Amino acid sequence: MNEIETTEDAPRPAPIDSIYSGECLSVSGRSTLAYAVGKHRTENTLHLRIADNSGKGMWCKDWASAQAIEAIVVGARELTAKSFHGLHPGKSINTGGFVLAALRDLGLIRPNGANTRLHEHVPLTTLEQAAMQRMEAEKGTPAPKARRKAKEAA
Repeated sequence: MNEIETTEDAPRPAPIDSIYSGECLSVSGRSTLAYAVGKHRTENTLHLRIADNSGKGMWCKDWASAQAIEAIVVGARELTAKSFHGLHPGKSINTGGFVLAALRDLGLIRPNGANTRLHEHVPLTTLEQAAMQRMEAEKGTPAPKARRKAKEAA
């Protein structure tokens, strides 16, 4: 899926292609979020964005680099929605909570054992590892087989 960036001259394809799409509940549980993991065409770097929200709240649809996300997450033990506001400065504050929910769904972060309102980094895990593990797990899930009707005795 190619997003389009609009410039003053003409629209051109965005340099990030979606390689995985997922859905999860928001942290509040009041809406379902769709998120995407993408790969930059020339830099070969990963990015994450919130693609959709079933609720009425606003959010930023821009990509955030894995490098910027990991700078916030790696080694952290007290992550909240506010921790991710710096990924998209000046944009909707809902985005931070939505990013937190997507990262939790991917397995990069998890609820803190001592206080479930806080989240922590899953040790030794990168966004790339979490995304690739999810993609492999879903690829390895066999599709349901169609049932065949038993032949009637003639």
